[in-house]
Amino acid sequence: MYAKIARIAPAALVAAGVILSGPVALAAPQHEASSVASAEHRSSGKKGPYSSKGACESAGRSGHYKSYHCSYEQYKWWLYYTS
Repeated sequence: MYAKIARIAPAALVAAGVILSGPVALAAPQHEASSVASAEHRSSGKKGPYSSKGACESAGRSGHYKSYHCSYEQYKWWLYYTS
């Protein structure tokens, strides 16, 4: 009798997990879609690294940003921008 319960119990746990995770699994793709949409409408960000300050500033000028600045961090140049 205990052997029969031991075989049925894991299957019941899996079924319960599928039932309980159903709404969560359905919500996950919506969350990913919203994060993709927010990345497309980002108003500021960081690009790089660039090999020199001149290369960073050139990228900032040619990027058509509202504002930008270059920052030297961890031996690399990074472009911070607002669009």
